[in-house]
Amino acid sequence: MTKISDETNVEKIERKSKKNMLLGTILGYLAIAISVCYGLFLTPEIVDAVGETDYGLYGLTSSIAVLLLMDFGLTNTIYTYLARLRANNDKKGVETFTASIFKLYMMLDVVFVIIIAVVFFISPYIFKAYYVDGAPIDPFNFDVSLPINKLRYLLLIVGGFTLISVPCSCFSAVMSAYEKFGMIKFADIVQKALYLAFSIVAIHMGWGIIGIVLVNVLSGLLAVIIRILYSRFYIGIKLDLRLNVAKQDLKNILSFSGWGFVVTLCSRLVITIAPTILGVISNSAEVTLFSLVVTIEQYIFMVGEMMSSFFMAKIARNDATGSEEEKREHLQNLAEKIGKLQFVVIALIICGFVSCGQEFVLVWMKGKGELYNIYWCIVIICSYEVFHIPQLALQNAMYTRGYIKPYAITQIIKALVSLGLSFTLGSYFGAVGVAFGILGAQVVELIATNIVYRKYLKISLRHYFSAIYIRGGITMAISIGVGLLLHFFLHMEYHMFVQFLIIGVIVVITYGLCTIFITFKKDERKYYVSALARVMHLDKFLKKDNKNETKEIENKE
Repeated sequence: MTKISDETNVEKIERKSKKNMLLGTILGYLAIAISVCYGLFLTPEIVDAVGETDYGLYGLTSSIAVLLLMDFGLTNTIYTYLARLRANNDKKGVETFTASIFKLYMMLDVVFVIIIAVVFFISPYIFKAYYVDGAPIDPFNFDVSLPINKLRYLLLIVGGFTLISVPCSCFSAVMSAYEKFGMIKFADIVQKALYLAFSIVAIHMGWGIIGIVLVNVLSGLLAVIIRILYSRFYIGIKLDLRLNVAKQDLKNILSFSGWGFVVTLCSRLVITIAPTILGVISNSAEVTLFSLVVTIEQYIFMVGEMMSSFFMAKIARNDATGSEEEKREHLQNLAEKIGKLQFVVIALIICGFVSCGQEFVLVWMKGKGELYNIYWCIVIICSYEVFHIPQLALQNAMYTRGYIKPYAITQIIKALVSLGLSFTLGSYFGAVGVAFGILGAQVVELIATNIVYRKYLKISLRHYFSAIYIRGGITMAISIGVGLLLHFFLHMEYHMFVQFLIIGVIVVITYGLCTIFITFKKDERKYYVSALARVMHLDKFLKKDNKNETKEIENKE
């Protein structure tokens, strides 16, 4: 009797998990859509309102904050450990771990405060270019009319928000461990929507760059408060700072975080450092071009990987019970199902960009032909994402099962290869050469990570790739073929924006139809329709329709 009850509870958890994942995915893409709208449409308005110099100050402030206030790999550590604890139904362990990590972040905050204070006072000596008309350097001059002091105040605002938000990331991790993805993304939507609305108000009211940054911080704080209250009163996780994890556990956590820091650092050394490399070996035009490439690449990656973190709790739950063979089989099935979904999303983006990315770049850059190489750089770099993003579930499994060291080694190899190839090829071919250098490093990473996945996760890579890429590859080929063929009929006959829309719409429709009837099998189509119906609360109507169809068939018989 107990066994039946346990099975029923497991089924209930799985059903809720699937519903939460789908709801989180829908809301997540809505949040991304708001971000893209902001990034592509509102950013030029902000630049016009505050001027290129002030907007550059904000960009510089953000980059300083990111470099100084790194989480040292703790974010992925938190997700991993909380997912394990929740899988074992250890609520007390969740509260103890959350309290310990929160205190650890608070100790790091003390260090960060000192760093921010030091940078605040020495910034006039570091960024001399932001003094006007050769004004004397004075670290105790706080006149806001000086660009250098705007930079300092922005650093205080952004740094202060980061000092609050980083420790509170524990609550986002708790919500992820309990698979409350819909609420996580709802908080993101609230933050981004408020930022979008308040930024428009700030622009029209003439509040300047400091006002725009302040409304950004306030909207972020509101999202943080939503997550804290939800974790405390809905999930029921108390933050008791008197609780402490065992010393050995803390040692393991810090060791795990150390390798997590290596992964984070090496990831940043590939694409985000590319503009700096070009600044050393090339010219400012190539730097500007690749900076725009980084912007688009980040949006593409964000769309593709959005739902990857949703499955860490499920992987941990599957690893909590069963034999090694059962765990391997569960992971294989789950990774293939997740990978196929992520492939469908990222392949659509790549097909669209290959087909009408030239028109997009020219429209976005207002016809500036000198930036046309953005298209080729994006195609070169993002072609790899078709293989990388569908494997993020395997990357999460490496974290969840504690195999972070071998994965970190693959990232070190990728970073070293990328640096070598980027410097070499970039010297001859500029931004395009750096893009090829990054692609070469990504191919090395793909080979290395798959060797690691096969060795530690024991999955069948042949079955994995055939399940995802055979049917999906046919869909991609048809969609790209249709998109490129359209250029022969539309080239130079329409306005560029109209041409972009026509090709884009036709490619999306072609891709959608091919995905439904080629990429997805019949049972997969049924599964996703029923899952969407549950989220939209239409499952009752579908059941009624199915019953009516059954009765009609019986009456005919």
